Amino acid sequence: MRKWLLGASCAVALLLGGLAAAGWIAARRFEPFVRQQAIAYLQDRFGTGVAVRELHVSVAFLSPWHPRSARLRLWGEGLKIGSLVTVGQFRMDTELGALWEQPRRIRDVRLEALELNIRPRLASAEVEKGAGTPAPEAVVVQRMEARSALVRIFPADAAKLPREDEVQHVVLTGAQPGKGFQYEAELRNPKPPGTVQVAGSFGPWRRDDPGETPISGAYTFTGADLGAFRTIAGILDSTGRFEGPLRRIAVHGETRTPQFRLAGGNALPLTTRFDSIVDGTSGDTFLQPVRARLGSTDIVARGRIVRPPGPKARSIVLDVAVDKGRIEDLVRLAVKASQPFLQGSIDLRTKMQILPVAGRDMRQRLLLDGNFSMDESQFSGGSVQQKIDMLSRRAQGQPKNQEIADVFSSLRGGFAMEDGELRFSDLVFQVPGAAIHLHGTYGIYSEQIDLHGVARLQAKASQTMSGWKRLALKPIDPLLSRAGAGTLLPIQITGTRAEPHFGLDRGRKGQANAADRAPR
Repeated sequence: MRKWLLGASCAVALLLGGLAAAGWIAARRFEPFVRQQAIAYLQDRFGTGVAVRELHVSVAFLSPWHPRSARLRLWGEGLKIGSLVTVGQFRMDTELGALWEQPRRIRDVRLEALELNIRPRLASAEVEKGAGTPAPEAVVVQRMEARSALVRIFPADAAKLPREDEVQHVVLTGAQPGKGFQYEAELRNPKPPGTVQVAGSFGPWRRDDPGETPISGAYTFTGADLGAFRTIAGILDSTGRFEGPLRRIAVHGETRTPQFRLAGGNALPLTTRFDSIVDGTSGDTFLQPVRARLGSTDIVARGRIVRPPGPKARSIVLDVAVDKGRIEDLVRLAVKASQPFLQGSIDLRTKMQILPVAGRDMRQRLLLDGNFSMDESQFSGGSVQQKIDMLSRRAQGQPKNQEIADVFSSLRGGFAMEDGELRFSDLVFQVPGAAIHLHGTYGIYSEQIDLHGVARLQAKASQTMSGWKRLALKPIDPLLSRAGAGTLLPIQITGTRAEPHFGLDRGRKGQANAADRAPR
């Protein structure tokens, strides 16, 4: 019995040794053949310029009676396909019999340190002189996995910088002859930093015009830290779907930022729903539109986010509209005070531009040009509302009537912003009994006010006072009563938002003529 077991063991050992030897001999024999076949396929598929620094082959026979089922492994490093692809390390697994199948089926491919450079459409002459387009059934890869991949997409405009995406992990499956494949990928978004999970389908690859290669899928973007932009803060999450050729990807999605805030302001919930067209070759985005909700204010924006030739920063141009929004939401976002100093309804139209100047503060890059109107607004706390109440009393000729209190005011006008300074034109402020027409500036960050104009009062000058002052002003009533107003005065508003100063503008030339021309 022991002799039989010993003999069987020796036979198994000899069989295994024979299989291993056969695998080694086969590998030595097949290595030049496999190298030739692999390089020939890659050249046929992608054109000339294929090179590999190291390539090795191993064959593991599982059975002496079924050699075609032997496991074939191809591995190496330093693969380069022209300027299209470089691979640090690679490994391919399949069955030996796959070399004689049509199409040849590769079971598994794994890549490390992959760089993929996708260039714009080739000129017709380049297509003609390149190796011919391969038969779509030449090779089918059933599963491909890549780690630490950099995808660099070059736009058609050679003056623009390429778009770069860092892919931490991607798995491609389900390739069919002449068709695309399914993919699952994890990307690290550089700015704002966050993780993007995406899955969908890609291909078939358009070698003559990569920008026309179709792509579709759905994404989840989590934990995006908006603090990377310095002037804003909050953690953003986003989900959405997309489809189309690389050059015209239609994206539909939404974002959620529970604690969105500007630098120095209060946090408010911000949600958006958007439809956009994205050029995957350049990253240029055309918003059609974005519908946002900030607190209880709805905002609609249309425009584009593009990278001009040369600059690394992107240019943003948006047309923004607010209908029946709440001014207190915008005030909370802009200032540190826990309670808004102004409440009311606001309508706004503005063109917003962010200049593509890298390294400059947002206040230096932001341009605004638009108009707004606020109805039934009211200041709360501090001395501002008290001064407005006093203005309304005097304008109505009732300076001691304390029942005239907490009056509503309205404000409308045009504005432009550059370098953090708002310039107002035809600014009209109204309270019961008075209309004030102003122009001037307001510093967004300094909060300095410098406004000048005219005030139209319903009451005559003497009626704005009481006691002996009323009698003293009687003689000048005819001088100040012009253009259909009880009183018309040149005025100025200076100081700061917290401590504004109202007074006569005695130092301005031409104020009398301006007063005569003031609208009724």
